[in-house]
Amino acid sequence: MAVMSLMGRLSAGLLLLGILIVWELFSRFIFPHYEASATLILPPPSAGLRDALALLQHGALTEHALASMRRVYVGVAAAAVFAIPLGVVMGLSSLVFRQLGPLLGILRPIPPVAWIPITLLWFGVTDAQQYFIIFIGTFFPMLLNTIAGVHALDPLLQRAALSLGADRPALFEQMLRGALPHICLGVRTSLGLGWFIIVASEMVSASTGLGFLITEARTAMITERLYVGMFAIGLIGFLQDRLLSRLQRRMLPWI
Repeated sequence: MAVMSLMGRLSAGLLLLGILIVWELFSRFIFPHYEASATLILPPPSAGLRDALALLQHGALTEHALASMRRVYVGVAAAAVFAIPLGVVMGLSSLVFRQLGPLLGILRPIPPVAWIPITLLWFGVTDAQQYFIIFIGTFFPMLLNTIAGVHALDPLLQRAALSLGADRPALFEQMLRGALPHICLGVRTSLGLGWFIIVASEMVSASTGLGFLITEARTAMITERLYVGMFAIGLIGFLQDRLLSRLQRRMLPWI
């Protein structure tokens, strides 16, 4: 298994390297014959790497990445604090589910970016505004996954455990353990969604962050910097998901 895993990683790495080599050759030697502004439209990866190293040397890329990461993680953490307990309550209580269902059903389809104009009036161009956008955009995936996790538990098993003498606190603990896979899926989904939201929000209402970096590069027509910002988001998202996957395997070894 270890050998197969290593081979799989090597093949994935070689595939990525092959794509970069083809991209480099195409941008340098083929595309310029058909498009005069080829280096502006599709700069080679080496140009992006040079720009990334220059930004790292001056600390600009790190500053923008940390600003976006802080906003995403604070917003998602705030959403988790409210969404997970509320999801447990709504999953257990049909009365609460019926009462809150219509309100949440109206709020859920509203795109997070639609909140940007009104939150600018509420908070101004501040991190609080960014946190709220992330909060509102990642709240519902965690809420719905938590409700689904609670609903997925077999009520017959719950009644059987109570009839055999299990106390309610112990039963509640076991129910939470059973719902944890769905909750973890909601957190992972929300973190991925958070990066979609923060980039759109930073493009409109921020002076730092990777979304702002991309917008600034577009304004200055530094095309390779556009790709630097995009790949930075992709790399952070990839590493974040791999870390969460490992944590989930450690926390939930039974799945």
